[in-house]
This record gives sequence, C-alpha cells and structure tokens, in this order.
Amino acid sequence: MKTAQERIYKVYTPLSLSVSVDFKGTQAKQSFKQDETGDAAYTPNRKLTPTVILPVVRTYDKEGIFRTGIVNDLISDVHWYEGDVEISNGSDYSIDTGNSTNKGMLTIYKNSPVNGTIKLKFRAKLLDDRRNELIDIAINDISLPATPSSGDQYNITVDVPSACYYNPLDGEASLTVNTAGWRGGKGSTDLTYELRKVVVSGAVSDRAITDTDYEVISTSGSVFVFDIRMINEESYIVIGKVSGAEVARTGFTIKRKYPTWNAKQTGSAEIIPGQAEVAKRCIIEAPNGIVTNPLLYFSVIAFSVSLKNGEMNWGEREELRINPYVAGFTDGGYIGMYFDVNEIPALDVGTDEDGNILIDEDENNFLI
Repeated sequence: MKTAQERIYKVYTPLSLSVSVDFKGTQAKQSFKQDETGDAAYTPNRKLTPTVILPVVRTYDKEGIFRTGIVNDLISDVHWYEGDVEISNGSDYSIDTGNSTNKGMLTIYKNSPVNGTIKLKFRAKLLDDRRNELIDIAINDISLPATPSSGDQYNITVDVPSACYYNPLDGEASLTVNTAGWRGGKGSTDLTYELRKVVVSGAVSDRAITDTDYEVISTSGSVFVFDIRMINEESYIVIGKVSGAEVARTGFTIKRKYPTWNAKQTGSAEIIPGQAEVAKRCIIEAPNGIVTNPLLYFSVIAFSVSLKNGEMNWGEREELRINPYVAGFTDGGYIGMYFDVNEIPALDVGTDEDGNILIDEDENNFLI
C-alpha cells in the first residue's frame, strides 16, 4: 500500500544583525595649518598615515544554526561611496575584498577638504542560507572632517554682554553692536559677518534678517544697530565667514529690564483712626539717581480690617504689617505698601487699516 508523502518545512527566525565602525586605531579627524599648502599642512597627513575604516558585521542566531559573532568573511557585494559616487581602488582609496575578518575594510589616503568633510557610505549583503535570503547591510554618514589647528582657528566677539539689558524708562533708543574677528588670538580682517535672528519653535534655529525685522536699523560690515524701543526680548547670532564659508559664530540677547527702586517719603503723613484710606506719595530713587518718570510711583496707605476683607483689590499690593496700636487703630489694622507700575510696551511699526506701513513723507522713515 502506498502512503502519501508530505514535505516538512522548518521556519527560522530572522538573524539578529549589528553593524559598527572600527577605525583600527587611526584618526578620523584632521587638522590643518592655514598658512601652509598641500598635503604637508595636514595632521595626520593621510598620504603618509592613512585612515582605516572597518565595518564590523556581527550576527546572532538564537537557534544556534547560523554562525554567531563577526561574519565579515561571509559578506558579499561590497561597495563604498564618497557622497553618491562609488569608490574604486586607486591612489585615494583601497578596499579589502579578501574573504577574511577584514573584508570590506577601507583604507583612505585622501586628505579631507580644508574646512570641509569627506562623507562616506558603506553597502554590502549577507546571505542567510537558513532562510535563503539576502540581508542588506548599510552604514551612512561616516564623516572625516578637517578643521584648522588650534593656533589657526577663527573666533568672533561682540562688545556687548551675552545678555544685554536695557531700561526703557531711561529713554534709551538705540544700541550699536560692534563685532571683531580673531585668528589664533590675533585680530583678523579675513572675516565677513552676517547677523541672524534666533528662532525658537520646538527646536532652536536661526534665520536671516528680513525687511520685517524692524528693530534692526542697519547692518554694515561688522557693525549692527538696533532700535531697542521695539524689543521686549530677542536673541541674535553673528556668523563669521571666510570666502563665504562659516568659520565662527557668537550670540547675544537683548532684553528689557526694570531696575530695583528705593522709596523715600516726601513728607510726613498723619494716619488718623477711622479713615478708610490715607495715601502719601514717595520719591522713587534708582541706583543712578532720582527718577521723575510719572508712570512709576510708590504709595503708603493705611486701611482698616473691614476694607481688607471686602473692598480692596489685593492683586498688585504687598502688605507690610505693623502693630495696629502704633498706627492709632483700636480695631486692628494694617499699613499696606505697593508699587503701581504702568509698563511701557515695546513700540511697533505703524500701519493703516489695510496693513500698509506708514512713513514720514519728508524723511521717508517708518512711523512707530
């Protein structure tokens, strides 16, 4: 009697695969001296001391059938790319294609561009003979940068603090920021400068100054002038460039700030029991002298418990308790003390009802 035969299939789980990069003790980064030319300006010089990159491919098979560990000798279809251009063996690069643990290793004799980066990609395949499938292997964005040596690096400074505060009550209108460029600790005239505005929208970034950044009066060379009356708080970046490429940057913030005030009573004030409220003006004094601005004043007031419980607005007042009998009250009382501040808002460009900017007909200036 014949019996039916059936094929039995075993389904294997996919391999666990990991890929890492080993520079084999060589340097990925280079420095260069800007006052020298040619390969001798680089440290290390890859013509003499090449950079070596080995993509290390490891596998793990929990069923114990496929080999576990480094499997570079099993990879195939090995390719390296500089950017999107495939690399071939030559004077700049050498690729190891031998069936060993170094298979896929790239030796680099090419020096990176000045103030630039060589970006490399690796591609290969691995055959999983248990499942009869090819697994793609990829490493992206291996960077080999070249930066100026420490003695040649550029930096820039500005002549204002990183947090630049101004007091709108002092009548200040503009702020001039001067920028200076340096290289290796010495002043440099090699740089050009760009002012950019910091943008915080989830992540922090910066953008170019536009015609609608009305607070920026002018940007001329290394000098930037701001109308600080139009700023509550803004942050800016200054970028230094050489031959159009960024080599340095610094930042600063402009903020409004009101100073700490001291109050001195202008005269005597008698607090009489039974009065609902007695107010007395005080001189407001800042560290740099007396301020006469009428928008800020300080009052000393007296009031009864009943007023405190029902009729007074306490949102902007800070109490100063004293012995009620000293104040002449017999029903329990307080002396309250508070600032009343009308903050001057930031100015803005004037527009008509259609959104058109208003200008001075004689001088052709924005109206704010």
